[in-house]
Amino acid sequence: MTKRRSFIKKLVAGTVAYQTLPELLKANKKNSVSTFSIGKRGTDSIRLGLIGKGGMGTSNARTALRVEDTELITVCDLYDGRLEEVAKTWGDKISTTREYREVLDNPDVDAVIVATPDHWHQKIAIDAMKAGKHVYCEKPVIHKLQEGADLIKAQEETGSLFQMGSQGMASLGNRVAKVLVRNGAIGSVNSVEAKFTRPPGSLDPFVAPDGASPETIWWDRFIGPAPDHSYDAQRFFSWRNWRDYGTGLAGDLFVHVISSLHFITDSLGPQKVYTTGDIYHYTNGSRDTPDIMLGFFDYPNRNNLGAFTMSLGANYVDGISGEWGSTDFDIIGNKGKLEVGWNTVVLKTVDSADMDTFRELSSVGQGMDHPRKVSDKEFVFQAEKGYKGGHYDHWNNFITGIRKGGGIESDVKFGVRASSAALLSFNSYLKEQPVFWDPENMKEI
Repeated sequence: MTKRRSFIKKLVAGTVAYQTLPELLKANKKNSVSTFSIGKRGTDSIRLGLIGKGGMGTSNARTALRVEDTELITVCDLYDGRLEEVAKTWGDKISTTREYREVLDNPDVDAVIVATPDHWHQKIAIDAMKAGKHVYCEKPVIHKLQEGADLIKAQEETGSLFQMGSQGMASLGNRVAKVLVRNGAIGSVNSVEAKFTRPPGSLDPFVAPDGASPETIWWDRFIGPAPDHSYDAQRFFSWRNWRDYGTGLAGDLFVHVISSLHFITDSLGPQKVYTTGDIYHYTNGSRDTPDIMLGFFDYPNRNNLGAFTMSLGANYVDGISGEWGSTDFDIIGNKGKLEVGWNTVVLKTVDSADMDTFRELSSVGQGMDHPRKVSDKEFVFQAEKGYKGGHYDHWNNFITGIRKGGGIESDVKFGVRASSAALLSFNSYLKEQPVFWDPENMKEI
């Protein structure tokens, strides 16, 4: 077993010399369209440790276990109630702990899922890579802009694989959009639009889950690097509402579209970001981040695809629209428009569509290479029945990367760039002014 574990970890480690910051931040220039190939799977399981068994951590683990020869062997959480659920969810052979370092010290763990509050992402991910583990880290991978360089440095020095968990960017829809945009199907891109809406919730006082108390929650560890605060169950269970632990609607939601957009256009990041918003509905002290945000991101022309502005909105007081940008956003060019979903892409053009722009779709496959013609100016690309979804694709890419020694699409540099754009949006809101960014070197101007 020890030799097998050592082989998997050394497969992608090698000897990586530490580079200067500009070298670390230098983007990989990719011209080929990714197929997120599955490759030949190994016969031995990739063993996972889950750090953070909240809603997203549980979802990640369930999806990971759908990938062949993948096993969950240990779970860490700060709330005893979640640890008590592990046996019911995955069986009683899985070890549990409050201390994430015990997961990292386990020699049988090949990779960890970091699904904690945002303010712990960078610290645990770095500790995990230094412990020889591969890392699947929920978005955003950083809580502060200055955390990005050390995260990249740790990955470069250790050689551990790192995947940012913004699952929608791995979808068939994004892969089709990448082909069509690059081949000029909609001409020069000028704007990207997406909205997230949710009905307003009750303003009744927060009620903690049964069993939640200072005795069953490791409060001091939850606070960690954040400012000290007395025990508050609402902050623990609704941490995304609070800037001390989360990154607002920008880091929670905008980052999904940003990740997809960066993948589709090979963008490095925006040059200018302006975001406004406020707390309009949840004025009962349950949050200090907006329930409505509007963000605008100006991207420079890269690879002759066009300079464009991305408009992202989130409204948690909208019970009518029913929009969810991470699975439904628009890319608009001077010759047409793409309506991009995880399973479906609709192409609408000003003039008759150029069929030559459909070349390379065979690299995507799964039904997406045979669009349905609505008219000469509209085509619908639909995934075939049985498609396992973007979340599965993203996990399959990560596990395959571990087995084959690379090929991670949402790697550490990609993750830091996409996360930085989201944090710029949140910072713009906090400063009440636009912020300016050097996307090549990832420095605020």
